[in-house]
Amino acid sequence: MKNVLLIVNALLVIAVAFLLYKQFSRNTNTDKPRHADGLLSKGKDSMLNKAAVFAYIDMDSIQAHYELARNVEREVERKKGAITAELDKMDKSFKAKVGGYQQQSNTMTEEQALAARQDVETTQTQMMEKRQGLMDEFNNFVASKNMSVKKKIEEFLRIFNADKTFSFILAYEPGLFYYKDTAYDITREVVKGLNEQYAREKK
Repeated sequence: MKNVLLIVNALLVIAVAFLLYKQFSRNTNTDKPRHADGLLSKGKDSMLNKAAVFAYIDMDSIQAHYELARNVEREVERKKGAITAELDKMDKSFKAKVGGYQQQSNTMTEEQALAARQDVETTQTQMMEKRQGLMDEFNNFVASKNMSVKKKIEEFLRIFNADKTFSFILAYEPGLFYYKDTAYDITREVVKGLNEQYAREKK
């Protein structure tokens, strides 16, 4: 789950950095007001003099303390365990089949040996297809569950920031930022609100 969220958050950081670059490059590359070239509608306040306010949420803390995220992680582990058990059962069955043929190899006719070899090859192909199908199923399951958590967080943050206090709320992941000021950490408030919302929805 963390890998998927890490990728999503990395893309978000890149997008924000690009937007900031475009904003500052416009400020330095023109001497005339933005509204003079028709980029801003008449009657609209210019956004150039408004400060952008950033905040962030720590995704490790969200994962550790947001009840929905913890439940999803448990669901993923159960799904992984079920698939692992099914694959193990399939492998044991295959090994038993091969072992049975090996025990009979000295008494087999040429036709029987050929049939056994074809059966083993067919079983191997079926196992590979089954394994791939189970892995695809698991990956889709994880992606769907991660997306459901991400959607819940996004929906809550829209309500949380309804008063437009923050211009951007970023998701912090270790390795994505070189420095963070904890004064802009709103994780605790967000986790509290998320859990309260989740408890209401469960009722």
